[in-house]
Amino acid sequence: MKELSSKELFKTGIKLLKEKKYRDALASIKIAIEKGGYENVNEIPPLYLSYLGLITALAEKRYRNGATICEKAIKREFYNPVFYLNLGKVYVAGGYKLKAIDAFYNGLKIDGNHDEIIAELKKMGLRRKPVIPFFTRTHVLNKYFGLLLHKSERTFFIA
Repeated sequence: MKELSSKELFKTGIKLLKEKKYRDALASIKIAIEKGGYENVNEIPPLYLSYLGLITALAEKRYRNGATICEKAIKREFYNPVFYLNLGKVYVAGGYKLKAIDAFYNGLKIDGNHDEIIAELKKMGLRRKPVIPFFTRTHVLNKYFGLLLHKSERTFFIA
């Protein structure tokens, strides 16, 4: 049987993550890092670090540790929206909704059309600001104008 390279093990770890087999994914990513021969944290590729942080949080419920690892990846490659996605997922898993929203929006600043980030924000059920901000969301005018605006947007996109 052929021995897997560091890259192949990393890809396997990502596949296991998507299948929600977090412990196996963590083991695969750790072995990928070992096989890569990285002497210290600064040598580990930021992509590996970001996923290591996410999987550590999900597999071991160590959310602070996972977030710290993701933040190290962001410090090294701040322009990669996937790193903000992973950090946001760590925050969501740990129950830090506001920090998650902030991380997702930082990712959208880099790539405003990042499908996965947008999907995560939708999953969280974020709402738009009320149409008339000085009235409450439940005020009759906000409800009425909000419905009108929503219907006009749907008509615009369908046509």
